[in-house]
Order: sequence, then structure tokens, then C-alpha cells
Amino acid sequence: MSSSSSLDTLPVELIYYIFKYLDISTILLSFRYVCKRFQIIVNSYDYYKLDMRLISKINFDHICSRLCPEKIRSLILTNSLSTPYQIRTFLSRFSFDQFSYLQSLELIKIEENNLLEILTNISLHSLKSLSIHCSAWETYNYTIRVLLSSIIVKSKLEKLHLNISYRDLDMISWPPLPTTLKYLCLEHCTFQEYCMILRHTTNLHKLTLTKCLMHNIDGSIYQSCDEIYPSKLTSLTLGACFMHMKELEIFLSCTPKLSHIKLIIWTESDDSVMDGKKWEDFISKKLPLLTKFEFFFDNSIHINRNSLNIQSYIQSFQTPFWLEKHHWYVTCDYITISSIIRLYSLPICHSSFIYYTNSNKISYSTLTPTINSNELIHQVYEMTLNLNETIETNDEIQNKQFEYSMFRKVTCLSLNVDGRYPYTSSRFLRAIIDLSSIVRLTIHLLTCDFSQNSTLRDYISAILKDTSNIHTLQITYMHTEQSFSSTQHLCSLIPQSVEHLKISIKNLEEIKTILKQLHQLLSVTFYSVNISNFYEDIEKWINLKRQNSICRHGLCSIQIWLGQLIHHNNKKSLTT
Repeated sequence: MSSSSSLDTLPVELIYYIFKYLDISTILLSFRYVCKRFQIIVNSYDYYKLDMRLISKINFDHICSRLCPEKIRSLILTNSLSTPYQIRTFLSRFSFDQFSYLQSLELIKIEENNLLEILTNISLHSLKSLSIHCSAWETYNYTIRVLLSSIIVKSKLEKLHLNISYRDLDMISWPPLPTTLKYLCLEHCTFQEYCMILRHTTNLHKLTLTKCLMHNIDGSIYQSCDEIYPSKLTSLTLGACFMHMKELEIFLSCTPKLSHIKLIIWTESDDSVMDGKKWEDFISKKLPLLTKFEFFFDNSIHINRNSLNIQSYIQSFQTPFWLEKHHWYVTCDYITISSIIRLYSLPICHSSFIYYTNSNKISYSTLTPTINSNELIHQVYEMTLNLNETIETNDEIQNKQFEYSMFRKVTCLSLNVDGRYPYTSSRFLRAIIDLSSIVRLTIHLLTCDFSQNSTLRDYISAILKDTSNIHTLQITYMHTEQSFSSTQHLCSLIPQSVEHLKISIKNLEEIKTILKQLHQLLSVTFYSVNISNFYEDIEKWINLKRQNSICRHGLCSIQIWLGQLIHHNNKKSLTT
């Protein structure tokens, strides 16, 4: 006998397991309405993860009308360009003390008054993870800083991510961090404060800092100490910041149990931070447990090519310590158009990478031909390309036939085009990047007249066809007083997959044309140096066409979170 089962006959426990892989919109607005049994299951489920990034205003309204706050375990809210004023809109519908079983909270670009309201009402007994990103912490009042510090101390947080300094937390109590912390990310701290973190957060496993200030007020460098802290820290990330090797040695000597280090550092080309022998001696002596060493060193001083020996930078990384014991490989690039050097480990650890062709760089690597370099660069997720660079006939990418694109995991791509011909070939682009994986695409047209350049229009059209899975598209001129003369033609180029658009415009008529033709848009940001002259007209027109839309004014821009499209029975009402 054979038996089969369908989704509607699965045990409740298995359906709950499936819910872990579905977003809340799918669960509440689709799955729930399949049948009566699914409705009952959805109503009884109490482990929802609510992620409001990139959500449509329509789904936002529907979810808020059906939401049971006590069933939410994870919540992400954001005031991004795609969802302006989302957090204040959310708080107008719920009191935050209703989210009594919240375990994880992430707030992105939150306003001061909204943060105060949340901190005043937040429940701490279940909260394990807290992430807050504010645009300008230094402008926030003392009350918020004290309240945040108090909440962190009283909590049992295991993960804390704040884009503020350690000093901003040290407001009313000591120590300012709970001992339960396992992961901590802060903007910056002094070396003394770094030592305090290690001393008091004894369960900390992973620490991320943008920078550590290694000098006293009088300019003297902090002195190293022989104290070994009782921290369980095994992973440390630092960057991007400016540091010398001497400072890094002091900084890293405090944590001998590290197994993973990631450094994004700007330094001087003659500093020993780019000396492999120096690092070999230091790691052997101070970091015996280190198994993963990631770095991206960028020099900050322009170098004369005639006085430069690029190969000398990688010679010290070709010893058995690097190649045989640890299998750590490095690449050194001299960027000829900017006269700078960058030295980095492989795989490339910098998630945002500017790619230069061979015509604009001199490059050497410790990789041997037997090693598949294509497997060592897969960690790049954001890339910038200049599409007018000359592609030489001997370019490494141009001549190689890759089974896969070189950077297969890039999802965010920024292209700079200055209008000069020839442009980078589409074949070359596909060899570098898997264009079908791109979900965010930015095209900067640099002081060129797009409207009168048919070759460029065709080129942009071809790129948009190849990047058919993008959901966020930005097309702007560097000089925003210019715009596309043929807006209708532009709209015909934009793929139906694009739901979030950022674009330069010249007048109200262009805005109307874009919104009339691109009904799939969930949000749009318009840029123009003169846009403040017609803010009021834009909002009036939007309110007639899109119900419950939200507009926010920015610097030379207006951001619109688009609501339900209004269908008028009277055709005359559709005319402007």
C-alpha cells in the first residue's frame, strides 16, 4: 500500500516549522485564507518574526490590522527611503508595551521621539537581541541616553548592536554592559574602554568596532599592559579606521584566545602593517589560536609609480607560515588612476568592493595557478564599476572563459557612466558578476546628456534586461538639475520587477508620467535641486491617486511610500 499526504493534512507541528521559512505577509495575507484549518493554525501560532524592511504600504496596513503584538518574537522597523515615517506610523497603531514577549528588536534610522516612546514602554524580560541605528546620536537628548543605558544594564541581552560610542552608554551605572552579552557591535571606543569591555563582559564571544582610539588626550599612545582578560572573545572585527602596526599590536595583545580577526584598515604605505614578516612574528607570539585572518589594508598616501616595487609587498607573505601552515593568500593592487595601494587577504573580506580592470591597476598575488581563485572571492556582496574604463585585450577577465561569474554573490551593484564611448561590454560584465543575482542596482550618469545619446540609452536598456531580478533601482545624474527628456521611454526600460525606484526628475509632469506608467512601484524617491518648489503639488496629486500614501521631504528630494492605487469610475477624473 502507498500513502500520500498534502499540505492541508500535515500535523500542526510541521506547519509551524514551515512558518519559520515564510514571511509574515505570506502567512497572514495568503496562507491564512487557504482553508478553515489553516486559519485556525495561523491564529494559534505565536512565534511571528515581523520584518518591515521593503514592505509595501498596503501590506503594512493589512498586517497591522491583523497583528497580535503578544505573538511577535522578532521585530524590524525602519525609516528608510523606501518606508518613510514607518516607525511613527507603527507606533500610532500600537503601544510598545503590548509586545510583551519580544525577543529581538531592530530599529533603523529611528527618530528621537519615537525612540523615547519605545524605550519608555519596552518589555525586557524576554529581550535577547537589540539593534538601534540612529542617523545622529550626538543630537539626542540626555534623557534618551540615560534611559537606554539603564535598559541595557537591566536587561539580559545576548546581542547588542548600536551605532554609538561606548562612552554614550556609560551614563548612570557601572559597568554599562550586561555580563550576558555574547555579541557586541559599537561605533567606537578608546583603548581604555576596550579593556573595560573585555574585563566585564566575560561571556562575550564576538566584538565588532568601527574604530578604537589609541591615543590619550595629550596625543600620546596608550601603553600596552600584560594583563590577560578573562574574556571568552574569539572573534574580533575592526574597521574601517586609520591605524599603525604599533597600535594594532597593543590592541590585539589583550586577546590571545582569538581564532578569527577581521581588519579593515587605512594606513601609510611604509607602515609595517603591510609587512607579512611582522604579522607572522606577532601572530606566532601573541595569537597562537588564530585560524582565520581577514584583512583589507588601504594606504592613505599617494605613491609615485616610478619609486614603487609592487612585488616587494607580497614577498613577505610567501613564507611557509602563510602558504603551507595556514593557507592564507593575499593580493596587492596598485591603482594607477589614483596612485594608491591596497593589500588584502583572499577571500576578499570587504563586502563592498571597487573593481578595477588591468588597464587601471598593477596586481600581484600569492595564489598559484593550481588554486582556483574564483573560489576565493565569493564574499563580495556589493560592487562598484566604472563602465567607461578601457578594457585591454590582455585583461584577465576578457580572456578567461569562466564556468561561473567571477563575483557570484554580488547582490548590490553600482555603475558609473560618464557617457564616453566605448562602454564596458556586456560580455565582460557577465564574466565579472552574475547579473541575475543583482537585486539592487544603481546607475550614476555622470554629467552626460542621456536624452540625446541613443547609444547610451540602448546600452542602459541592455543592462536592465540582464538584471531582470532587481527590486530596487536608482538612476540619477550627478547634477540633479538634468533629467531624462523622454520620461516615457525611460519607463519602458524599467523592468516590472522593480518595486522601489530612486530617480532624478525635472518637473511635476515627469513625476506624474513615472507613477502613471509604473503601477508596480511600492515606493519612489524623486531627486531635483528645485523639488521644494512643488512639494505641495506632488502631495496633492499623490493623495488623489494613491490612498494612504506617506511623503517625506529630504535634501533636494521627496520620498513616497505608495499606498493603494485609486481606481476612478469616472474617466475624466483620471486626467490631470
